[in-house]
Amino acid sequence: MDRTDQSILELIKDNARLSYSEIGKAVGISRVAVKNHMDAMERSGVIKGYRTVIDDEKVREGIRYTIDIEAVPEEYAQVVKTLREDRKLEEIYSTTGECRIHCVGRSVNRSTMESHVNYLFNHTKGIRKISWHILMSDLRAEEGSVDDGEEERLQGTD
Repeated sequence: MDRTDQSILELIKDNARLSYSEIGKAVGISRVAVKNHMDAMERSGVIKGYRTVIDDEKVREGIRYTIDIEAVPEEYAQVVKTLREDRKLEEIYSTTGECRIHCVGRSVNRSTMESHVNYLFNHTKGIRKISWHILMSDLRAEEGSVDDGEEERLQGTD
């Protein structure tokens, strides 16, 4: 990857709908050159795809939650297979730490979420430890969502 590739990635990271011409103007190359750079990054796996970010609160009902799992090393692959097949889970990540997995799920309400997590723990062979948390809001996506008083409290000032 060269500097041009990095510049293109910075632009499309925030807006993947930019045209080749718009990217080219910003980077200082032709639209054809932009297409060639992007095609090469797609082929090499640097760009895995393009996605639309949707405000879930405006479109979907229910709550989002995270699940952190510690799996027994000998059963890790089976736990991952089970989680991949779980339609309530939207995202599944491996994380640092021995055999740790982080998932993001969605449920219609807290009771259904709790039932789902308990079912996973009690019926998935190889889960050693599990914890879960309800996601409240995406603070990065909500510009200005933290007021001055709240920001001071979060920083530990009086």
